[in-house]
Amino acid sequence: MSDTITIKKPFDAHVHLRRGAMLRAVTPITAERFASAIVMPNTEPPIDTVEMAAEYKKEILAAVPVGNSFEPLMTLYLTKNLTPAEIEKGVGNIHGVKSYPYGATTNSQWGYRSILEAKDVLKKMEEVGMPLLLHGEVHLNEHNEEEDPYDGERLFITDILPRLLDAYPRLKVSLEHMSSASAVDFMEKNGKEGQLVATITPTHLLYDRRQAFSGGYRPLIHMKPLVKTSADRERVRDIAKKGLPFISAGTDSAPHPEGKKFSSCCAFGTFTSPVAVEVYTQIFDELGCLDKLENFLSINGPRFYGVEPSKETITLVKKDWQTTDPVVTDEGVNLWPICNTVHGLGNETIHWQIAK
Repeated sequence: MSDTITIKKPFDAHVHLRRGAMLRAVTPITAERFASAIVMPNTEPPIDTVEMAAEYKKEILAAVPVGNSFEPLMTLYLTKNLTPAEIEKGVGNIHGVKSYPYGATTNSQWGYRSILEAKDVLKKMEEVGMPLLLHGEVHLNEHNEEEDPYDGERLFITDILPRLLDAYPRLKVSLEHMSSASAVDFMEKNGKEGQLVATITPTHLLYDRRQAFSGGYRPLIHMKPLVKTSADRERVRDIAKKGLPFISAGTDSAPHPEGKKFSSCCAFGTFTSPVAVEVYTQIFDELGCLDKLENFLSINGPRFYGVEPSKETITLVKKDWQTTDPVVTDEGVNLWPICNTVHGLGNETIHWQIAK
């Protein structure tokens, strides 16, 4: 294998940029590495109108460094306030609607208990061709009881998702942050370019729950869906290396201030953007499939969303490095990325680096 690789500038199909000082700190990092990104709407308050999405986009663009052509692609949050009329209004400007199961993850308190409750909105989305982006877990069952969080994705895949696809056969669907063997099995059988796709995070490719509990619980890799068994991780790696056109990169980069990340109620979300492209490259190198990297990182995602892949390129070199410092906001708040040598697993080394 070569010690360098040049690919079209990547596309992040799933990123959290937050608001305010945190947005100003992390947006330049994503803009440096990605030509475009699907921006998640679970801010506080949630983005559930076209006007709010437009305002949010302006805030993001104001944080993009001068001369950088990064394009944020906006989404709406499937709250109970979201209407079919708003979906119609968003055609051409809104690239998807994100569903969060109520109570399952960060700022999910505005979501439905079950995606199947949102019938009118889903019908309109199917009609106009607007993608549904799924946080595919069951958090509360029909008795309003919490399910085992390690089992939530399997329950969604085996019960909710088939019913959703049967009810809305023309709906474009992205199963976000696929983390389990159950999800991989389903996508290998049912995935279809332009219709049913899935994203994979660097966190779920890199770690399993042995690392999550190594030497005590590791907050930097605490996210939803939770990292799972080594067998689950290997199945996620298996589908990534096949180069399927309906599988793409979505970093799910989700920064939190260290006060929330290292609290007793550790916030869900892994801050991956400072290392994501490099970790993806490292994993694909380990799997012997660097020839599949460009499609995964730069081609498959844009095709699903109907946008052109970037004409810019980036080059990566095989060179060891470590991330030792936090990203610091202009308010002095530390944001710690995965693989960090201070608060990560320890002496983690990344084996690929973006050429300067």
